[in-house]
Amino acid sequence: MNFSNYLDRVHTVYDTHASALQLNPGATKAAVEAVEAQLGFPISADITQAWLLADGGESDVPVFMRPGYLTGYDFLSLEEAIAERARMSDRAPRYAGYDEPASADPRIREGWFHQGWLPFASFGAGTLLLMVDHSPGDGGTMGQIIAFTHDPDQITWVAPSFAALLMGSIVEIENDPEEFLGEY
Repeated sequence: MNFSNYLDRVHTVYDTHASALQLNPGATKAAVEAVEAQLGFPISADITQAWLLADGGESDVPVFMRPGYLTGYDFLSLEEAIAERARMSDRAPRYAGYDEPASADPRIREGWFHQGWLPFASFGAGTLLLMVDHSPGDGGTMGQIIAFTHDPDQITWVAPSFAALLMGSIVEIENDPEEFLGEY
């Protein structure tokens, strides 16, 4: 599934529930290239396409759901993604000696931060993050989706690709739109 088709289905859910999905205008190709230069690696094509369609959305307006979880995630703008990545980098040294392993999954590199991790979705001011992984572990794949979860702090594997995340996310959203939209 591509991001454009995904957004069409998410818009339908919002419209059906008399809500509005507020997304920012797409980022420019020059803005994406500037971020790639800052990162030192190219951002995976499917995430780039997403940012070119919409440079994030309004806070507390969910766009994604993690398969198997009830939490809706906001779509971060490029600027917000870089800011969250910087916060992860700053926070990582505080985990030195932490009893819980960052990840026991061979698809994810050990540790609490890697240069190739790029957040694109957030909940609760960064207490939950979805990230595209440009530096996977030996058993992983470039562009896989991983998550940072606070309390208990952990890094976990979510999906083999952004397209797979979108498929799992839309199933969750369409099966429980009230939960996704916070209509309890």
